[in-house]
Amino acid sequence: MEETKDAGMADVVSFNTLIKAHLKNDNFEKARSLMEEMKQKNLQPNRVTFNELINAMVMKGGASRRSQIWDLVSEMRDAGVKPNQVTCSILMKNLNGHSDANDIMKTMELINMTDEPMDEVLLSSVVEACVRIGKPDLLASKLQQLQGNGNIAVTGSHTFGSLIKAYGRAHDIDGVWRCWKEMRSRHIKPTCITLGCMVEAVVSNGDTEGAYELIHQMQDDEQCREALNSVIYCSVLKGFTREKKMERVWAVYEEMNKKKIEFSIVTYNTLIDACARCGRMEHVPEILEDMKERRIKPNVITYSTMLKGHCQMGNIQTGFQILAEMKRDARLRPDEIMYNSLLDGCAQNNLVDEGLRLLEEMQKEMVAPSNFTLSILVKLMNRARKLDGAFNIVRDITTKYNFRANVHVHTNLVQACVSNRQLPRAFGVLETMVKERIQPESRTYAILIRASISHRHYDQAAGLLRAALGLHSAFPAFLADAHTSAVCPNLDFALVNETLAALADSGRVQDIASPLLADIKQYKPKVRIDPNTQRRIVSAGVGQSMQSESYPWAQRGPKGNGKGRDSRGYH
Repeated sequence: MEETKDAGMADVVSFNTLIKAHLKNDNFEKARSLMEEMKQKNLQPNRVTFNELINAMVMKGGASRRSQIWDLVSEMRDAGVKPNQVTCSILMKNLNGHSDANDIMKTMELINMTDEPMDEVLLSSVVEACVRIGKPDLLASKLQQLQGNGNIAVTGSHTFGSLIKAYGRAHDIDGVWRCWKEMRSRHIKPTCITLGCMVEAVVSNGDTEGAYELIHQMQDDEQCREALNSVIYCSVLKGFTREKKMERVWAVYEEMNKKKIEFSIVTYNTLIDACARCGRMEHVPEILEDMKERRIKPNVITYSTMLKGHCQMGNIQTGFQILAEMKRDARLRPDEIMYNSLLDGCAQNNLVDEGLRLLEEMQKEMVAPSNFTLSILVKLMNRARKLDGAFNIVRDITTKYNFRANVHVHTNLVQACVSNRQLPRAFGVLETMVKERIQPESRTYAILIRASISHRHYDQAAGLLRAALGLHSAFPAFLADAHTSAVCPNLDFALVNETLAALADSGRVQDIASPLLADIKQYKPKVRIDPNTQRRIVSAGVGQSMQSESYPWAQRGPKGNGKGRDSRGYH
């Protein structure tokens, strides 16, 4: 290069080649300095120069350099070099589910600004990026935009696979089949990846039988038969498993054996999972024997799935035997999922001592308990009516392993308090949640509201619902003070209607139910109120109003209810 410079023959291509070499050796700073040297020699960096540097930032740059990507894109524009399809494809690689919304928006805008028409490579990059980002609205809008662009000629099986996967994630089953039929009408042979995307898309949109029929069509097609593999069959197995159709799972298994499809450990784990979910653990010995004949050894997932299946059926001792058998295999170590499954079985069967011994063993094996473990342990102690033990375990485990109990653990503690008839203590848990800014979930409020209603604390029930919805006059006081922390973002509307109906039945319509309903309709219009519940409150309110006008003494007792009166002032 130095000889080339001395001879006055160094051009943009020379510099680009050397820049590429430095980038291959991860010497980004040297590559960047060469770009500056180009400018000093009155050589204009071109698209190749900028694209090589942007690609290095995306592929190997890390978080610090990735923050400089858009500065480089701006520099590219300032130099009069317009980003092209390659630039967009490189930037697409940088997008995923953790990407900043601003980065996503700027990348999508850049695609629309390029002078070159979108080609097949960029189309594939766009849809794959949208799938990785995981935003259904963005994916649907981008697919609609691409669908309207009839100038893009798709000729590759890979691109059709990307489109099929994208339409599947967008739950557009018509788009899935449209892509497949177009590919087949052009006599483009599907690869195993494309066929796998198609089968998975059909299964994930609820048509497992349709996906299985498609496999049969491919079996009958000599050109496509070789594309079938165990991964594609596994998608159908998982679909039938989710639908709990054990007979269909077994039919697919037998067909795979008949067609001599090569099995993997994933296939067998899927079959065992089907047995566990469908409560058909009697098939497991046959599956294990088949694994042995094919010399496929069980892994942690195999043992974990078997253990979970037996525990769900109440065969706790079999679960302990599976754990012991796994420990004898030097290759494998029990993981948290296995211990949690067995702990859950102990909780379901009220085996407190066994569960606590298992917790000790888990810690001795250096498997750290998690919030999921804690949720199970609280449930275990609750069923044994050991409320203090539940609180002690949560305190000890979170302190020892330095993590904070999450909303599910706290909700289980609330449930334990209510089950043990210690409602004030349940409110203490809620107060802790609010102070620590752990937003209660719908179940948290459901437990407390129902307990309040069962104890005829109607003001309290209404105040809790107000706190959950973010309305004024929340109860208790600490919920009103910590307004945002107490709000439940995913409150079940059924709970709202259930509470309103209970308040209507309680006879506290005018002072509690009607004002609550009015505030919900005014400040939370998106909450769907059942028309029947609404009519009950309105009609009951009218009836009480008429009664109070005719018999003022019956409306409410005197201030400061005396002994022998209920909460409404009646004797």
